[in-house]
Formats: sequence, structure tokens, C-alpha cells
Amino acid sequence: MQQKTFLALVLLYGVECLDLGNAHAHNPFLLKRQAPRERLFENIPATVDLKWYPCSNETTEIPFECARLSVPLDYKKPNNGLRAIIPIIKYPADKDVPYKGSVLINPGGPGGLGSETVYDVPTARQIRSNIIGPGWDILGFDPRGIGYSVPYGSCDIIPYSVEPERQNATTLFQAPSKLKSRRRATKLPPNNDEVSYGILIPDDPPSWKPQAYQTAFQFNTACQEYVSQYNQAGPHMNTVVVATDMLSIGKALARGGNQPEDTTLVNFYGISYGTLLGQYFATLYPNNVGRFLLDGVVDAETWISHSDVNTTVTHADKAWSLFFSSCFNAGPERCSFYTARSPSGTGKVPVTRNSHYLRDRFNTITSRLNATKYELEGKEYAPVVSSILITLKLLIFNSIYRAHETWPHLSDFFVAAEPILVPNPAEWDLEALQAAFFELQMKMGLTTYAPVTTIPESFTQVSCTDARDIRGLEITPAEEQAWKLASRVGGVSKLGAKIQCSQWQIRPSWEWYGPVGGATKTPILFAGTLLDPITPFENSEKARKLFKGAKMFYVDEIAHTAFLTRNTCAFRHALAYFQNGTLPDHNNRCKKEIQPFF
Repeated sequence: MQQKTFLALVLLYGVECLDLGNAHAHNPFLLKRQAPRERLFENIPATVDLKWYPCSNETTEIPFECARLSVPLDYKKPNNGLRAIIPIIKYPADKDVPYKGSVLINPGGPGGLGSETVYDVPTARQIRSNIIGPGWDILGFDPRGIGYSVPYGSCDIIPYSVEPERQNATTLFQAPSKLKSRRRATKLPPNNDEVSYGILIPDDPPSWKPQAYQTAFQFNTACQEYVSQYNQAGPHMNTVVVATDMLSIGKALARGGNQPEDTTLVNFYGISYGTLLGQYFATLYPNNVGRFLLDGVVDAETWISHSDVNTTVTHADKAWSLFFSSCFNAGPERCSFYTARSPSGTGKVPVTRNSHYLRDRFNTITSRLNATKYELEGKEYAPVVSSILITLKLLIFNSIYRAHETWPHLSDFFVAAEPILVPNPAEWDLEALQAAFFELQMKMGLTTYAPVTTIPESFTQVSCTDARDIRGLEITPAEEQAWKLASRVGGVSKLGAKIQCSQWQIRPSWEWYGPVGGATKTPILFAGTLLDPITPFENSEKARKLFKGAKMFYVDEIAHTAFLTRNTCAFRHALAYFQNGTLPDHNNRCKKEIQPFF
């Protein structure tokens, strides 16, 4: 076997797993650019009142407007002279309809760029036509340390992503800087039942956990160097700060419209991590809550306590198990994995009798990714097998976010990979397998051509400073097993996010640990999907009970967020809420409308 390093794919960090922990928050809005272009916000000054300018780039078919709002770096010390800059982009309401106001959006993560989400014309149009409706300006903003904000949170995890001119806060007058420092690392894992819903998902090998601790230590070391100072992003990226930035934007909008700022109502559409942001805002500033639609709800209590094993990936394996019945029901015309390969030399094609046959073929593929066995035997190809296994699990997990769109591509990948993954890994054609992985990544939209994009450290920076301090924590075998039982597909990668926090040394300047809930000026609308891989619909029901007068609806489909189901019933609920303030009654279930592969 040729000695090559298998190119592991760079996926999305997010609430969603590493959402990797989604390595990878899963920003549900994936950008597809027609051509490279210059950055947004070039030469736009930062101001304490919103001043709108044409966005600094080539002409688009929509007259987007951009602004940069100067806010205190530290809301607990607003007069110390240090300032942060929040970039905001506006997709203006049409002129020929009555004007309703502005709706802020957050696309998830943490780490998703609100600016680039709104600037992506197809996405912005879908949000307007399916969720918010006419009459509203749609405003995307980048949270602290993310995207085009200042100070920027890059720790150079992605090489050359650091921008020295954006690493520090701006000033009204010079203030002193402070720093902290500490560190640590650790050891091993067990093995158990690798089958869930009849699906074989092999364990990551014993080396995964020491490697996870080492990666976490490296993340911490890099971020200590680049963003840990008081006048840098690290201590100011937690959600309580970003929620207060939303209030600052709302007040600036009120001032611009000659309205009283203290009673301004902020309207908000939050997705995935954005739902946490919405819950924080509603708890802290209940009298400023306008229309809030929170879709794909993060459980705030377990997010804060690092105890989210039962509030994140609990439906992921069940959702993935439906790939095989969906493929079988679609038939060979729609699902390429439906058709069996002929046994070598026979020319005969076995009959695909039921979905169990497809599942068994998948299990044959994954049985050849027994990284634990090869590592314990000391095989030279063990690291390659481990890399392939981890990458495949991440891609499967990500595919559940948008099963209707991605499963046909995953089906094609299995067809391509099946003849490559022969029983002896030494005989694998790694170049062909890498090409198949790369094609799958491209088709799933796990790439972006934005000049500034999501960086992997954002998830860690926000989640670890939102949660209570667990520096030095050792993950026990019992906790590791609990995550594996919660999901064979996504459990370990989500546990990786907790390991990151066990090594994270930067603590927030403004610590706030809830609880969330209370009475709000305007009732909140929560939404979820029945088989969401990362934010179970039960979280929406729990949140509804915490906020007085809140309502919820859920969609009986496989996807992360109602928005990604493209369900017309869900869209009717969303539009009725933003257009008229209408909340769902007891008939709050939206039935399945389309199947994957159709």
C-alpha cells in the first residue's frame, strides 16, 4: 500500500456537531458564489449611529446596503474607550408594499455569518418569500469575533486567516490590556455495541481521545496567542454579549427612525445556534422582544452545563436509518445505491428485495473501516482507515441536515466507494477514494467561495465561554459510552466539543449562566422537525413552556430546522407570524410533504 496521507475533508463547525464538535455549526445556509469578488464593508466607516452605504463590491441585482456599528467592547465597562464593530447588511424591503420594519437574522453555528447569508441572493429571497414575507428589511449581522466583525476571532487554525489589522478592538482612547494562561492534556476510550437501528458504525480507534485532547490543547494554545487579551475577541464572544449587540442594533435603528430607543422592539429570525441567541435576548430584554421565530432550538440549560447528551444527537441514528427505506422506495431510477453490484465475473445482478439488503451492503462497507482492529494490530494503514471512518461519519451526520438534497449524492458516493473498499486496506485506491470524497463534499455544498467565511475555532470560542468552566475535566468511559449510545453517527464528534472546552483557558469578561425564560412583550414562536439530527424537536416544546404565551409548530420530516424542509405548512406558520402576528393553535403539526430522493 502506498504511504499517503488521506486528505480529511474540512466540514462545518456548529451546534451541530464540530453544529463538528459539527467540527462542524453547521451553518444551514451554504454559500455558492458565481465568481470571486472583493470583500464586503470595504472603506465603510464604523459609527455609533447606523449610516447605510452601498456595499463595497460589484453591482448586484439587489441594492444591498451595508453599515458598521460601533458598540462598547465590554458592556460591563462601556466607558473604558474600547469599541467593537458589528458589520450589518440590509436586504431592503420592496418599495411597493407597506413598510413593517426590520428583522435581524442569525444563521446558526455558532460561527455562521449573517452578512454573507443575507448577501447570498437565493437565500435572502427564500427567507423573504417563505419565512418573513413582504414589507420587512432583512438585516444580517456578524456576531463578535466572526466574519467581518472587529476584533476578529481568528486563531490561525486555517492558515493565513489572521488579519492583524482586525485582531484588536478599536479605541476612543487607549486602555490597558490583560492576559491569562494555563493548560493541560490526557488519555484513552472503551468499545461496545457498534450497531444502532441495524446499522454498523464502527468505533473510532482508541487513539481518538488522546488526539482530541491534543487538538484541543493546540486550539487553546493558538487562541491564547491571537485572541486572549482583554482588548481582543476571545473574552467577548459569548452569547450574552451578542444578544446585547442585537439590542444595540435595535436602538440604533430606532434612533435612525426618530423613535424612542428604550422601548424599541427587535424582530428576529434565529436558526439553530440563533435560537439560543434569541432565548438569551428574550430573557435579558423581555420588553424589547418583537416577533421572534426560533427554528431548530438549542436547549439553553444543557448548553450552559455541558450536559447535552440527551438534547442534541438523540434522533440522528433513527434519521439515518431511514436512508435505506427511502432509497428502496425511490427505486433505481432515483437512488443509485438501490441497484446491487454483480458478483465478480458472474455478470448477474442480484435482486434488491427490500431495504434490509441496502442496509447490509452499507454495513459491509463500514465493516471494512474497523480502525480499532487495525490500530491494535499495529497496521501501517490504521491512521488512513481512521481518517476515512471519521470523515465518512461526519459526512453522514451532515447529510441528515438536508436529507432531501444530500442523500442522492451520498448514494452516488457509496456506489463509487463500494468497489474501492475491498477487505484488505492495503489494496485500496486512495486517490480514487479521495476523489469520490471530494466530489461528495462539493455536491453537498460543504464549500464556500466567500472571501471571509466560517472558521472552525468560532464554535469553540462561543460554546466554551457560554458554558461553565470545565478546565481540566477528564471525560470518563461512562460519559463516552453515553454519547455513543445517544448516536453512533454523531455522538463522539459532539463529545469532541466538550473536550475542546476542557482545555479552553479563555473566560468571558461578562459571565452569564441563565436560566432562560419569562414573560415577553411579544409571544415567541418556536419551530422544530421530528427527526432533527442536532436540535431535537423536544427542545422546542421545552422552550415554549419557559416563555409565557409562546407557541410552537413542528414538521414531520428529516432535516435540521423547519426552513430546510421546504415544507409549505411550516412556511404558512412563519409567514402568518411575521406578517400578522398570528400564532399556531393546537393544530401545530405539519405533515410530511416530500420524501428524500423525490
